Amino acid sequence: MKKLTLLLALVFAFGALFVSGCGKKERDRNLYELACSYDDGVLDGTLDFTFYNSFPTAVKELKFNLFPNAYRQGAKYPAVAASAAAGAYYAGKSYGNIEIEKVAGENGEMPFAVTGKDENILSVPLEEEVFPDERVSISVDFSVSLAKINHRLGITESAVNLGNFYPVLCGYDGGFYECVYYSSGDPFFSDCADYEVTFTADEKYTVAASGELKESRKEGGGITNVYALENARDFALCLSENFETMSASAEGVTVNYYYSKDKQPVTSMEYAVKAVETFSSLFGAYPYKTLSVVETGFNEGGMEYPALVYISDRLEPAAFGEVIVHETAHQWWYAAVGNNQVEYGFLDEGLAEYSTVLFYENNEGFGMTRPQMIGAAELTYRTFCNVYDKLFGKVDTSMLRPLGAYSGEYEYVSIAYIKACLMYEYLRLTVGDDMFFKGLKKYYADYAFAEAEPQDLVGTFEKCGADTNGFFESFFDGSVII
Repeated sequence: MKKLTLLLALVFAFGALFVSGCGKKERDRNLYELACSYDDGVLDGTLDFTFYNSFPTAVKELKFNLFPNAYRQGAKYPAVAASAAAGAYYAGKSYGNIEIEKVAGENGEMPFAVTGKDENILSVPLEEEVFPDERVSISVDFSVSLAKINHRLGITESAVNLGNFYPVLCGYDGGFYECVYYSSGDPFFSDCADYEVTFTADEKYTVAASGELKESRKEGGGITNVYALENARDFALCLSENFETMSASAEGVTVNYYYSKDKQPVTSMEYAVKAVETFSSLFGAYPYKTLSVVETGFNEGGMEYPALVYISDRLEPAAFGEVIVHETAHQWWYAAVGNNQVEYGFLDEGLAEYSTVLFYENNEGFGMTRPQMIGAAELTYRTFCNVYDKLFGKVDTSMLRPLGAYSGEYEYVSIAYIKACLMYEYLRLTVGDDMFFKGLKKYYADYAFAEAEPQDLVGTFEKCGADTNGFFESFFDGSVII
C-alpha cells in the first residue's frame, strides 16, 4: 500500500483453467472458483476451493483468513486505526463482516469453526489427511456485509471496493500462518493460486477486476462477468456507476484505466503504461495479461492487488502519477515476488518505493529526478529519527519486525518505505549499477510466484558475486547511520 509519497515527503498454461472437452487439468497450485453476486451492500458467494498439497507434510486442517471481520463491530484489530477513522468513515461509524454459512466436501456438509485472535480464521478439519502432491476440494458458502468506508473493502464515497472479500487460504510457513489485521501496513500473506471468478451485479455498474475478462452476459437486470487469473495471491474487484474507461497496450499487456474524478486521465494512463514498460525492461516481464488501474474512494494513497491497483481519488494531482507508479511496481514486488507482509513488510514496500525512483530516473519529463527523490527520502528519514529521539529518548530503526511491533503508521512508513528505499540506493552505490540490476533481475526470476524472505534477498546478491559483507545486516539491525 502506498502510505506516503517521496514527492510529498520532501506455471502453467492458461489451459489449466479452461480445457475444452476433457475437464480441468491437474495443477500444482490451489484453485479458487468463486461465484459471487453483489446487491445493495451485500455480497453473497460460493467458493469452490481445490487444495493441492505442495507442502512437505500431510495436512489435516485447512485455515482461511477472514479479512472482512476486521470491519465488524467490536473487532480487536479494526481495519482502520482510531486516528484515521474520521477520514475513512465518511458517513459516521459503519460496520461489516463475513458470515460462513456452510462448508461442504465430497461427502456432504463438514464441520468448521471461526477461530483466530479476532474471529479472523476459518478452520476446516478435513475428512482425511491430504498427503504431499494430493488434492482435496471443499465448498464454502459465505455472505459479506459491507461497511460504508473508504478502504480496501467497503462502500466508498465513489465506488464499491471488493478487496480481500472472500476466505483466503493462509500462507504456509512451516504451517498455516494466521494473519492479524493490523491497521498499519498490509497484513496479508498468501500463496499463489489460480482463479476463475464469476461475478454478478446490477447492470448500472461498470466493473473493474483482477484478471482477464473471458465472458460477459446479461441476466435479468444484471451483468454476469467471468474472469480468469492464474498464479495470483488474491483477486479484487471494484465497481461504480460513474466509471469512465480507457485502454492502452504496453509490452503486450492490456492496461485498463477506470476513473470518475480524474481531470487528466490521459496523463494518468501514460504513467501506468510507462511504468509497465520501464519495469518490464529493468526487472523482467510483467506477470499478467492485464492491468486495471482504478481511481476509487480510499483513505490512503493506493493499494495493490495482482493485476489491479486502487488509486485514491483524494490525492493531489502532483501525487497521483507517483502513486500509480508505486502501485504498479507492486506487480513485480508483492504480486509476483511475494513475501509475508506481516513479518517483512519492508521487502516489497522498499522495492516498490525504489522502483518509483527508477521510473523517474528513466523517464525524463515526469517532473522528478533520482537526486531529488533520494534527497527527499533522506530528509524525511532523518526527521523521523530526530522526532522519535526527542519524544522517546531513542529511536528503533531495525527492520526485521512484524507489523504489530510498530508504534503506528508514521514509524512503519519511515522504516518499511523510506529507510528500505534508501537501502537500495546505497546498495546500488556500493555494488555498482551492473551488479545492482543483475541482482534485481535474478531476484525477480528466482522468486516470481514464490515467497521470499530477507535472507533470500541477501543470498541473491551474493550469488551474483556482489560484495555485500555486513551491508544488509547493518540496515536490518538498525546500526547503519544515514
